[in-house]
Amino acid sequence: MKLFTIGDSISQGFMSLGAARTQLAYSTWIAYALGVDVGDALSSPAYRVPDYPAHGLLLDLEVVLRRLQLAFGTTIDRLEWAAVLLEINRVLDIAEDYYERGEGAGPYRGGTVPWFHNVSVYGFDVADAWLVTPRLCRERIAAAPGATDGFLQGPNAAFYRTALRVLNPSRDERLDGYSQLDWLGHHARGEGVENLLLWLGPNNAVGSAILLSVAATEDRPERRPVSLSFDERTRAQWNLWMPDDFVAEYGELLDRVDTLMRRNESPGWRVFVANVPHVTIVPIATGVGDPLPGSPRYFPYYTYPPFARGTRLIEAGAPHLTAAEARRIDATVDACNAQLLRLIEEKNARHRTPRYHLVDVSGGLDRLAYRRTSGEPSYEFPAYFAANVAPPMDTRFYHVDRAGRRRAGGIVSLDGVHPSVIGQGLLAHEFLKVMKEAGVPGADPDRLPWPRIVASDTLYQDPIPLMEEIYQYEELSYAVLSAYRYLFGGFQGRRGSIKDF
Repeated sequence: MKLFTIGDSISQGFMSLGAARTQLAYSTWIAYALGVDVGDALSSPAYRVPDYPAHGLLLDLEVVLRRLQLAFGTTIDRLEWAAVLLEINRVLDIAEDYYERGEGAGPYRGGTVPWFHNVSVYGFDVADAWLVTPRLCRERIAAAPGATDGFLQGPNAAFYRTALRVLNPSRDERLDGYSQLDWLGHHARGEGVENLLLWLGPNNAVGSAILLSVAATEDRPERRPVSLSFDERTRAQWNLWMPDDFVAEYGELLDRVDTLMRRNESPGWRVFVANVPHVTIVPIATGVGDPLPGSPRYFPYYTYPPFARGTRLIEAGAPHLTAAEARRIDATVDACNAQLLRLIEEKNARHRTPRYHLVDVSGGLDRLAYRRTSGEPSYEFPAYFAANVAPPMDTRFYHVDRAGRRRAGGIVSLDGVHPSVIGQGLLAHEFLKVMKEAGVPGADPDRLPWPRIVASDTLYQDPIPLMEEIYQYEELSYAVLSAYRYLFGGFQGRRGSIKDF
């Protein structure tokens, strides 16, 4: 096969908290650029990806805001704010019914689809590539609280339902032991895997920004997280891996990948490994106040965008990170990325030709960053953008005024973490530059279907004027974030991990 993808929520196509739009994820756009047939169901495409009806397994914030705008217009009276939660609950109910009790609770498309070329799952950290199996997912779903129609409650055991849908869509019990890496081995030994896109590791750091709370690993040589069971790791609720813990885990991942790929039926195989972005770039953790003297890339505080209008809400107890915590997170990410580069170089030294290629997503996003570069990002956009995308895109939180004009953002979706469709296209652009340099036949960033990508981005094509209300009124912000809290955990600074999502 031409392309196989292992990753987490970004690779799965999470957008605006919805799980997921895999048909619009960066690897799908790469497949199009390579001339690979793409599909999602009963056909036999060369790159098959799952879909997620009923607004996905979590809460699609774009659907919520469009429903609110349809119901209330672009302004919401204070007396209507209680009805806002009812509208949010209706969206959750659709997903809850579908994935707990409806068609989404059973085999994908009636059991006619045995596997996917993209096996990315939201919430996965590095070791989940071999620890999480369909069998584990079935056990956790069975042990979850009963399927009930609760208020502001999405499908129970959503993480495990998503992983089960991806790793064993047919629900064939013979495949219940298949992790992401087991599927890689299956295909490498079968028809062969020419190009593996491997992007795990963001969830070993990004939870600290989403939850606005740092829960670092213990950095104990005798108790590295890689040596622990899935349950032990989940109970620990870490959201920031210390560098030595990270390198032990990623080293194990690359060792396992290398063993599988050496048995590959495609002799010219390559692995494209993306690194970990700086979490202070994502607008879910927006800088508050003036840049620090002598360190303009950092701000005194970081909090959720609706609370970032000044320090008053921070002082009143709004969840936040301090500048010192943000620096610590970024320094940890830098150290982890340096170790990852070393691991790749060591792997290549054992092969006659370079097999592993680093995709520096972290560096690309640094060049895209808006506020930490004082509004002057240095990223070079594809040529298509100059004449066809206006106003310019940036990494700030998505903001549209009441006249429907986008004032900020566009690269990151409404959840403040995951890329928009255009953002996914830019990720594909970064991967394809490296794939072209590595000599992958047909790999060329100029072959990306930018008109199709831009046309697929509904946040760009049909801006949401109601966003102005989110910025103007704390009560509405709190209503939306309340639903966010139930699904993501950690609102108001509680420690927690990505598995809470």
